[in-house]
Amino acid sequence: MKNLLLIFILFPIIIIAQEQNENVKYEKDNYSIEYPSNWILNDSGDNGTKIFLYPTNTESSDIFTENINLIVQNLSDTTIPLEKYKELVEKQIGGMLTEPKIASSEIKNKNGLKSHQLIAEGKSGNYKFKTIIYTYLTEKQIYTLTFVTLYDNYKNNHVESLRIMDSFKLTKK
Repeated sequence: MKNLLLIFILFPIIIIAQEQNENVKYEKDNYSIEYPSNWILNDSGDNGTKIFLYPTNTESSDIFTENINLIVQNLSDTTIPLEKYKELVEKQIGGMLTEPKIASSEIKNKNGLKSHQLIAEGKSGNYKFKTIIYTYLTEKQIYTLTFVTLYDNYKNNHVESLRIMDSFKLTKK
């Protein structure tokens, strides 16, 4: 009888835990990304973003909502190499944040594509932020995938956010 009672108690908990870990795959144009079902995806194009992802259970909803966003830009000059964009992104961090610190800035192979990956921190107003930026360059477009969170919340939420960002793939159509 105790075993049966234990099953009735544990079974709903296991089901709920599995539901929270379900991923949703979003595919559009020539890219895809996977994110947990407890995150919200907005693809309305607001603020120039293709997608804007944020968790439903954010710790900092009154101040700032951690988010991942994707911006896609058409290239006017297709001869600029990724190394040059790396320099531009590093300079932009200095223009967006006060007291910026770049923890890393590397060109890597990601999902079969060469990409620039930057981790930085700095202040904006009275708040300190941490950001991770992945930049992908194709023949005609540049894809910038960015995660932004309050600095104090980074340790709690960067693993899940990196998993989402690492799922980003460019597909051929």
